[in-house]
Amino acid sequence: MRVINIAIAAALIAGASHVYAQQMSSEEFVTMAASSDMFEVQSGQLAAKNSKAASIQQFAEMMVADHTKASQELKAAAGEAKVTVPTQMIDKHATQLGKLQNAQGEAFDKAYIEAQVAAHQEALKLMQSYAQNGDSEPLKAHATKASPIVKRHLEHVQKLAGQ
Repeated sequence: MRVINIAIAAALIAGASHVYAQQMSSEEFVTMAASSDMFEVQSGQLAAKNSKAASIQQFAEMMVADHTKASQELKAAAGEAKVTVPTQMIDKHATQLGKLQNAQGEAFDKAYIEAQVAAHQEALKLMQSYAQNGDSEPLKAHATKASPIVKRHLEHVQKLAGQ
């Protein structure tokens, strides 16, 4: 069952937007949200260390702080909902992180910003969809609280990307 949940989560994260319209289980939501937070924290740590641009370093530090907090809040909500939080990110996020680890200089900055735009677009869809259609009140409350923060992050990174 865990493999199926991870496969479904990977399909959703990959941008299968039509699946967002369907009701998502609390397990699927937690898998996706936890993986997203892990990616944001680890890629943010990498960017804070590897980027030469102060604006990207500042954004990365904000990602580490905000997504560490979001992860703690997700764990609390998942505990109330009696849903286990995964300790590893899904394959898509692990692959993206691997690509960032292999990039340097301006190529790193470009790849990081592109990954951040895509990740925050996907996370915003996830949070908004679950806030409206989720099957667990504690997790719906988490998604509702997280949505405006994710939206603010998306707007910030879009400015960094010049969009």
